[in-house]
Amino acid sequence: MTSVPGGGNPELRVRLAAEISSVPGARRFVTDGLLDWGRDHLVDDAALCVTEMAANSALHSGSPYIHVGMSDLDPAVRLSVEDAGGLVPLPAVAPPPVQRSGDIPPVEDLGTTGRGLAIVSVLAQSWGIEERADGRRIWADLAGDNVEHEVRPPVVAFRDVTTPEPGILPADWATVRMPRCPVQLALRVDRRLDDLIRELQLMDSEDGPTPPRELGQLIERLVTRPAFARHMGRRIALDAAAAGLEYVDIEMTLPREMASSVCELLAADNLADEICETHHLLTPRSTPEMVSLRTWITECIVTQAEQDTPPVPYHEWLRQRG
Repeated sequence: MTSVPGGGNPELRVRLAAEISSVPGARRFVTDGLLDWGRDHLVDDAALCVTEMAANSALHSGSPYIHVGMSDLDPAVRLSVEDAGGLVPLPAVAPPPVQRSGDIPPVEDLGTTGRGLAIVSVLAQSWGIEERADGRRIWADLAGDNVEHEVRPPVVAFRDVTTPEPGILPADWATVRMPRCPVQLALRVDRRLDDLIRELQLMDSEDGPTPPRELGQLIERLVTRPAFARHMGRRIALDAAAAGLEYVDIEMTLPREMASSVCELLAADNLADEICETHHLLTPRSTPEMVSLRTWITECIVTQAEQDTPPVPYHEWLRQRG
């Protein structure tokens, strides 16, 4: 564990896929971390800042992953987002700021990308960008002083490559590992879920106790909530496929409470298999191998998130089931 001099809390860090779908996860991570530290008064500003920082990184870095970090500066807190996008021109990441804070339209009138990093400058006591050979790090210090600062450019520094020490997670978060996951089967399960959602939502049938369109909306809600974790798993599987690997160890991080949503998703997915036949959907029913894999994935998440049970490789899990 690492800690910043002057702060009594160890650094918190999480790795997420560099996609817009990861932004809610970054926001939840920072919010939960601040609540753990008793810094409730920083939650609103921190959530807004990390939203802009993570979205900027996802949109502009060209990196497969981002690392979201929190350091205790006591009484301030430093937020950071790191990526491997050092080749992206700096102006694309931090465009020239406006001259007066009054030039920034109200937050509610701007989209996520429209606000940009100017809002970070307004809320942060100080902020900056570190350019490194292995990527880029955007950071912002929040003091909770309720001062709206003038919009100002970031402090830009250039540093050698550094390997950050691993941090920890907020108390209510867990890292879930899925050892020896079959890559192509995992991608098939993922693609089928996307296809199923699209098709079910286009249906108008109200036949049966669970209308297909309603089921499609339910599945989408269950998939959207932990989307950042799902996309992390997908990113790892896609990287493994590109490398020609047959199996890969998938690791994702998520709030423990989301295990219940994963259980509901499995039940909805199983019900959708029945509808695939009764309503003659274009999306085929899952194969037995696909059902087994998604059941294993669900058990990995639930047992590790709720009980901290050691992970079981897929083929070992199959053997145990007989």
